[in-house]
Amino acid sequence: MKKAVTALTAVALAASLVGCSDSSSDESHVRREGESSFYRPKNLALQTVDGVPGRLLRVLNEDDTLTTCSTSATGELSACGIQEMAGADVVYQMVVHPRTDTLYFLQYGTDSVLVCQGANGPQLSCAPATGGGALKAPSFMALDANGARAYIVNDDNTLAVCEVRADGTFSGCSATDANGTLETPVSVGLASGDYGTHAYFLNGETRPVITACTLAPSGLPSSCHAENNALFTAPTAMAFSPNGKYAYIGNLDDTLVTCSVGDDASLSSCRAVDTNGQELFGGIQTIAVDAAGANAYVVNARNSSITHCKLADGGASFGACSPYSIDGFEVTTDLALGENAGSRTLFVTSLSNSSVYGCALDAQGRFGASCIATSFLEQ
Repeated sequence: MKKAVTALTAVALAASLVGCSDSSSDESHVRREGESSFYRPKNLALQTVDGVPGRLLRVLNEDDTLTTCSTSATGELSACGIQEMAGADVVYQMVVHPRTDTLYFLQYGTDSVLVCQGANGPQLSCAPATGGGALKAPSFMALDANGARAYIVNDDNTLAVCEVRADGTFSGCSATDANGTLETPVSVGLASGDYGTHAYFLNGETRPVITACTLAPSGLPSSCHAENNALFTAPTAMAFSPNGKYAYIGNLDDTLVTCSVGDDASLSSCRAVDTNGQELFGGIQTIAVDAAGANAYVVNARNSSITHCKLADGGASFGACSPYSIDGFEVTTDLALGENAGSRTLFVTSLSNSSVYGCALDAQGRFGASCIATSFLEQ
């Protein structure tokens, strides 16, 4: 049963970064006592407001409520509000449109996506979108770089491709199984480059296969093939360089792989990132790359760390990598990277103490001296 909450207090504390350094060998997890939080954050998204990127942080909570906060370059959150979303039940993914004030929520067991409007604060107006029957218990959604098309993975192993209207709603949805070539997709990654847009489907950690597809002008898969590289041992996360030339694949079994992206969507010249004997990765959940293609951030669920890597050779390879551990930070599910007016801030969930950590990054993309942990208390 959801908890009805009408008011909240944001409690922000500076988190010591004893274990947050390039050496990364020290870990000091400090639990704060006496804080009775009402939610467990599971999904984060930064939203553009009035042309300002990342002005609002949306936090999807375990009880399907949504917390909305204003952000700052230091990582501190303020003016937070929380609401229950009408029609939301067992939500597991939140997607923010890059151009409009629209948010999308995927729910278990429903043949629709919950489409919500309202970028200027916590109050949202929501309505389900069925895609004209093309949506069948959708399990994952991604938007192309312009937000013009939505790619939605269905539970019946099909892909729904929808045009996105100016107001963020769907039109002209079509479903396809690409002649059975999609395998058993659980998520989709979109790469954009001189070739247009390619789609890559991860089939879950139990199936070490990535399905690569070129896309027709309609947005539907044109030609798909299986990428069976032995380095794809348990692919659970995928990201791309800003120019779309390189792919970064995270495996659940603690390895990260870089590949070149071909005009035909092929993945070639793949190689595992050299860890030099360090525990750099552990149960990779999310990979984020900054807009300049100079830094990558990897969220590790198994060892409660964030690994910062410099990208080299135009994004073709990973340079120096440093795992960071933050005091009190344990069990993460998501990360959001904010970039605005020359400043960069990383926001990360922490389930163990129901907090969101905001970490200011320096000009080189490295962590600063501290992170700010924000917890929310009932008034």
